[in-house]
Amino acid sequence: MLAAGRAGARVILADEDFRLGGRLLAESDLLDGAPATDWVEAVQAELESLPNVRILTRTVIFGVYDHGIYGAVERVSDHLPTPGGAVRQTLWRIVAKRAVLAAGATERHIPFADNDRPGIMLAGAMRAYANRWATGPGTSAPVAIFTNNDDGHRTALDLMARGVPVAAVIDARRGVEQQGDYRLLPEAEVVGTQGRLGLHSIKVRTSRGNDTLQVGALGVAGGWNPNVHLASHHRGRPVWDGEKLAFVPGQGGPSGLVPAGACAGKGSTAEALADGLRVAQEALADLGFAAQALPLPHAESRQDNTAPIWHVPGKRRAWVDFQNDVTVKDIALAHKENMRPVEHLKRWTTLGMATDQGKTANVTALAVMAELTGKTIPQTGTTIFRPPYTGVSLGVLGGGDTGAHFRPRRLTPTHHWAKANGATFVEVGPWMRAQYFVRPGETHWRQS
Repeated sequence: MLAAGRAGARVILADEDFRLGGRLLAESDLLDGAPATDWVEAVQAELESLPNVRILTRTVIFGVYDHGIYGAVERVSDHLPTPGGAVRQTLWRIVAKRAVLAAGATERHIPFADNDRPGIMLAGAMRAYANRWATGPGTSAPVAIFTNNDDGHRTALDLMARGVPVAAVIDARRGVEQQGDYRLLPEAEVVGTQGRLGLHSIKVRTSRGNDTLQVGALGVAGGWNPNVHLASHHRGRPVWDGEKLAFVPGQGGPSGLVPAGACAGKGSTAEALADGLRVAQEALADLGFAAQALPLPHAESRQDNTAPIWHVPGKRRAWVDFQNDVTVKDIALAHKENMRPVEHLKRWTTLGMATDQGKTANVTALAVMAELTGKTIPQTGTTIFRPPYTGVSLGVLGGGDTGAHFRPRRLTPTHHWAKANGATFVEVGPWMRAQYFVRPGETHWRQS
């Protein structure tokens, strides 16, 4: 964005959040030795000073359409306690010659028995609560982290740095090294939870036997799914990356749209920054702009080393899709009933058909089905996405006008003459037609 702005291109930056910065706002990363938020604020200040750059916060791009048209909804006053006369939302129709998709990634969970209890959440959400909003994830009781990758350990370190007690990090991988001053349980899995109205304890299966931990919250880190949705809107089918254990954008997506950063599988901060700059420079070159040299800040490059551990087998229900209550057993039943193709699995179980469109559930469900069929995840396949990326109210699509402004009115060639002669009009479809003419002294249409 900064490279395009400096080059003189007309740029629109649409960010779903009310602050710029993306995932950096929720991390403790350093850029050039300083907090990443300092770098974000400096970049934002420069962007706001450029007359060719327009920043739309609280704005989500919900769809990609033909001829470089993008649909966007800006939440203008939904967040205000007293909106006054302001509209709630604004629908934007954006026509762009080139677009850089920097939609990030969504963390996925690991299904295990009774994983729907309040107090169980994504580990990345815990980290965001602590780093961005300075709040703990639960009660004063310690928290635990269940992970199959290094990112779960980052959450534990950040929580401890902010005074949140960590009972243990339960890592399903073998040969894991200690990364902080906390209890590490390698080759271990969460196999059950206890608690009424909230989480009180978890049951952990280790290589030495079972253990019970008293905790008030549990963070689950199962890896990250790139947000490939907009890249799929023109029948672009995601492809499986066996190293990253995730689907990344494939070929055949919307013309002029190029994914960058985490949504393209470049998950670390250093990778995302470099990839974003490369994509921007290529887009500018295609449009005939000379991109200026832009030094990137020094950022740590991490590899999460995610292990292919998709769920914890057990007898009790383990939820995969929390919105539509789809469990591992439901997927197993779909397999038994021969509903094995991904389109059949989706519709037979309602997997991924809620408002989140399977952002946290789809890949995990495909992995479970692949395990049942003895196939690989690429062989099992995946569904693709269609607009809208997130829920869009019908009011913003249809417009908020009422009464005379509800829809355009069509006028006959004699309309102005009829109006000057006292006509009373009636709606006939979109047309306004003279129904009768009032003369002086007449008070009722029958008199006319």
